[in-house]
Amino acid sequence: MSEETEKVRYGRAQKFRLSPKGSEAAASYAAMIEAAKNGTGRAQFDAARASWGTSLGLPPDDGLYLVEFAAGERTVAEATRNLDGCGTTAKEVKVAVERLLKLGMLEPLPAAPPPPAPPPRRYW
Repeated sequence: MSEETEKVRYGRAQKFRLSPKGSEAAASYAAMIEAAKNGTGRAQFDAARASWGTSLGLPPDDGLYLVEFAAGERTVAEATRNLDGCGTTAKEVKVAVERLLKLGMLEPLPAAPPPPAPPPRRYW
């Protein structure tokens, strides 16, 4: 397998956060949402999302995932649970996370160090 096709696997407990590049994209998405509120309807909102995504090379739905991770560090399962009302599936969230990782919009958090070993038990 080449480096481009090799997938990095993360555990279920792996948390992700926005990178500085992802924070900029999430801020521009929030600004686009605010501007679209003054529009005339759903068609204008969809057009604004499409132009936002095109300008960053992202699908329009990725703004939703960026906003979710902007709210704090999340696992894929937590993001899926939080986005359940939006009609997204766990597979869609996982694919989006992989895409955003590849584009440098998300970054994995370093794993927490294991807890220290308990001291040996003494019997006297």
